[in-house]
Amino acid sequence: MRITFVLPDIGMSGGVIVVFEYANHLHERGHQVSIIFPLIPIEWSDTKWYNIRTTAGKIKGIAQKLVQGNKINWFDLKAKLIRVTSLSERYVPDSDIIVATWWRTAYAIAQYGNSKGKKFYLAQHYEIWGGPKEKVDLSYKLGLKIVSVSSWLKNIIENELGGDVEAVILNAPSWKFYPENRKENKTVRILMPYRKERWKGFSDGIEAFEMARRKYANIQLVAFGPYQGRNLPQYAEFHRKPAGAELRKVYNSCDIFLFPSHCEGFGLPPMEAMACRLAVVTTNVGAVCEYTIPGETALVSEPRDIKSLAQNIVKLIENEKERNLIAEKGHNYIKQFTWDNATDKLEKIFEKYI
Repeated sequence: MRITFVLPDIGMSGGVIVVFEYANHLHERGHQVSIIFPLIPIEWSDTKWYNIRTTAGKIKGIAQKLVQGNKINWFDLKAKLIRVTSLSERYVPDSDIIVATWWRTAYAIAQYGNSKGKKFYLAQHYEIWGGPKEKVDLSYKLGLKIVSVSSWLKNIIENELGGDVEAVILNAPSWKFYPENRKENKTVRILMPYRKERWKGFSDGIEAFEMARRKYANIQLVAFGPYQGRNLPQYAEFHRKPAGAELRKVYNSCDIFLFPSHCEGFGLPPMEAMACRLAVVTTNVGAVCEYTIPGETALVSEPRDIKSLAQNIVKLIENEKERNLIAEKGHNYIKQFTWDNATDKLEKIFEKYI
C-alpha cells in the first residue's frame, strides 16, 4: 500500500513519535510510506498580521525549517519524510491511504480528491487546548475513518461529540527503552517530564515533590524537557531534549517516575518508564488505566490530587521492597504492548478499505 501520514510539524513530541513508529513499522513490512509536513505553518491562516510578535514567530519557524530541511537527528526514521510548501492538495502525493494526525490536518485532507487515498484520522488527543473547541469538535465529523489511541478519547468522540471511532489501538514503548545496569543511588531520584503547558501538571508535580521532600530532605528531583523553564527549582537536575539512548539513560538513573498530568490523549512517558523498570506514580489520564493495573504495576491518583501524588511518592520512598516490586511488575506487564501488535491492527484496518 501507498500510505501518507500528514503531520502539522516534526518537532519532538509524543504525537510525532507515534507517527514515526507506525511509519517505520509499515515501511519494514514493504509498504510505501511517506510523511509530509508543511513549510508554511498550517495555522498560518489564523495569524493576525498586525500582531508583530506572532507573525515574526511564524517567519522564524519557516526559516528554521528551511535550514533543517528534511532531516531529524532525534529519531531513526526509515520512512520517507517530505517537506511540502503547504498542505494544499497539489503538493500531496497520490496514495491508497492518507492519515490525518491533528485536528487541522483532518480539515486539510477532508477536502482532497480520491486520488490521495482513503481518508483516516489518527486521533491522539482531544485537542481543544490547540484550537477553538467548535472546530476541534467538528474535525471528528468530517467523514474520516477515526482510529483513537485510547478508550478515554473514543468515549469523548462518540458519546459527547457524536462521532464514530473505527478502532482503539494503544501505543507502545519504543524498543530503545529497557533496563540498564544501575548504580545504587545514595538518594531516591524522582524523575518528571517538564512541560510549560498547565494541563501537563508540572506545578502539581513540584508541589507533591516538595511535600515528600519536607519529610525526606535528601530525595533528588530530576526533570527533562525541551527547555528549562523558570518554574523549575534550582535544586533540580535537568536534561534538555534527551532522546533515544540518552533518554533511556536518564530513566535508568532514577528510581521513581512521576507523571502529574491533568489530561492526556494517551500518556506515553509512564510506558517508557515502566519499560525501563521504574516505579511509576501517575495520574489517571488518557490510556494510563488501560496499560497499568493501578496499585499493582503503578500507583495511580486522580488528576490534580496533589496530596495523593505526594502520599504515593512517600510510600515508595519508605518501602524499597514495594518500590522494587511495583517496578518489576510494571516492567513485565508493559511487555505485552508492542509496536508490532499495534501495527498489525492498523494495517488490517487499512486493508479493510482497500
